[in-house]
Amino acid sequence: MSEDPVKNMIAELGAHLSQKEHSDIVLNNGNGKQFLIAPSEFVEIKSIDSPRKIAFVDGGDGPLEESPNFLITINRVYFSLFQGKKRIKPKANPRVQFFSSVTSNITTVKGKKEVSYNTRLFPHSTEDKKYLPDESDLTSSTESTSVLQGARLNSLGRRFAEWQLAIHVVESELEKGDMLVMDGSLQTSFKNETKYANRLYDLAISKGVIVCGLAKTSRLITESGHPLLARVAEIAEDVPFGRWYVKVAEEVSGDDRGFMLAVKFHEKSRYVFRFEILREQFSLMTPDDLNSVLGSLAENSQDVAMIGYPYGAIDADRFAQVRRDELGMYQGFILSEKLRDPIWKRLQKYSASLSAHDTLNGVTS
Repeated sequence: MSEDPVKNMIAELGAHLSQKEHSDIVLNNGNGKQFLIAPSEFVEIKSIDSPRKIAFVDGGDGPLEESPNFLITINRVYFSLFQGKKRIKPKANPRVQFFSSVTSNITTVKGKKEVSYNTRLFPHSTEDKKYLPDESDLTSSTESTSVLQGARLNSLGRRFAEWQLAIHVVESELEKGDMLVMDGSLQTSFKNETKYANRLYDLAISKGVIVCGLAKTSRLITESGHPLLARVAEIAEDVPFGRWYVKVAEEVSGDDRGFMLAVKFHEKSRYVFRFEILREQFSLMTPDDLNSVLGSLAENSQDVAMIGYPYGAIDADRFAQVRRDELGMYQGFILSEKLRDPIWKRLQKYSASLSAHDTLNGVTS
């Protein structure tokens, strides 16, 4: 063995990852049905004459200030409307913006210390307020002594607002046969999130609006440990058509209501995506119905900016995203307001307890 640790590491890792035995079934922790992924199971996405109207919903957030006992975040959610390559003008303002603050409280429950988190939402305008979730649904508690772990809490308000905005879009912007595409999967992970998801699903089913989820990335693996989407792309090399879908798994747990596919929307694309359709709706689709849904997305996936990815999703991501230069601007607003309030001279020490690392990076970088 060489004395070069990098060379040794890469050689060993390559040998491990190049194992030739494959089990081309997704590793599924639930009780859902899994499907063997083989060239014979791929189905071509054929061109359609009349693409469906599609709403794309996405959200973004950025932390503005953080301490061990409070967080301040800027949140933004947005929807775009397209039919094929044509943009549709929405009836309402498509962008909702709000600030959120999360504070921690420590109580003793049955002799154990418990940390609870309370979230307050501050909409940019009165109009934005009606698209926000109930603050009471954003509370949570833990016995962990690691107070306010920011990553999940920062995205809490934004994620719930995405569901709430999606409900509005189905109510006011879409009709029977139209489609709603959520950013990411249809899975829920936060307390009370299922309530919002189910409210959306029930409304969409009653109106005949098809609910889908499109994930830009995926950490799913096969039963033999290979990245699922990369393995699907390898298998697809033996498929004679360039736009296709293949069944992956059916989620059957109460919180996970999607039927999972792997899809490729353009023959020249390098990307394969995880795509879900609400299970109850998928089960009623004919092959022509399914082709109409996927063909509508394929018609919207021809922009050179990211060929093979729906332009409506690119558009929603762009207008929902909170950019780094914006964070500095909003941090300036917050600092200016804090300087007007005498109590923040004392509270400023709370933020300083987490800022030393950033200061050190500025000195040493």
